[in-house]
Amino acid sequence: MNASTTPIRASFPVRRMDFSFSETPKYWWDDQPFMTHFMNNLSSLFPYGEKFFVDSVRAVRDRIQDPQLQKDVSAFIGQEAMHSKEHAAYNEYADEYGIDLERLELRIKHLMGAISKVTTKKHQLAITCALEHFTATMAEQLLKREDLSSQMKSAKMYKLWMWHAIEENEHKAVAYDVYQQVFGGYFTRTAVMLLTTVIFLSVIGGFQIHLLRRDGQLFNWRSWKHGLGVLLHPRRGYFVNLIRPWLDYFRPGFHPFDHDTKALETRWKSHLDFAG
Repeated sequence: MNASTTPIRASFPVRRMDFSFSETPKYWWDDQPFMTHFMNNLSSLFPYGEKFFVDSVRAVRDRIQDPQLQKDVSAFIGQEAMHSKEHAAYNEYADEYGIDLERLELRIKHLMGAISKVTTKKHQLAITCALEHFTATMAEQLLKREDLSSQMKSAKMYKLWMWHAIEENEHKAVAYDVYQQVFGGYFTRTAVMLLTTVIFLSVIGGFQIHLLRRDGQLFNWRSWKHGLGVLLHPRRGYFVNLIRPWLDYFRPGFHPFDHDTKALETRWKSHLDFAG
């Protein structure tokens, strides 16, 4: 078979996962309520957040001319569907301990629905690009930093989050490439990132307070100190190390693959024995 007839394949696979989270310790992040609920908080964003991502790409799919990008869009949709499925299954763990993630998920559903009603397809795709940049760079931190990943004391949660982190980096350029091919435009891309950042940080801040309050941990200052140290330490802070890649998004000519994580993905796929 010569090069001209070789079938086009997606640049990354769709992995069929089936996690179970029963018998997971309540505070599975180093026995710390704050950081456990921070990760629970993030999980609550995915079922309806990633549906919004898929919908925003599907809405303009008929305008994509590049066959390779069409294949990658199919794989992107498949991966995001699996993420939504597994983070919905995450509620098995939450329900065991009375952690009400379903209420938070419904808030995201209503928020994304409201956003869809007052924005254009271009804006929705730009929102997806912005949030995909957040998820990819947050995931990259988990993959790069054993001081973070080693604090996950549940093997089930560890595998879930590292699988998700790999795939967020595998498909991090798809929505961006669709945006550039279908619409383009620096101003919309960057202005939407600014607004999305404010909303994103407000949502996770509000959700964090909600989860800690409902769990009776709102005034657990020792856990707050630990969690804020993990997130905001001047050199090692999880959020602090997201500032530079966030700023890079505003560079003219930016592309997600400027942040090369291929070797990192390969190492983790080997470590977790994942195909592709």
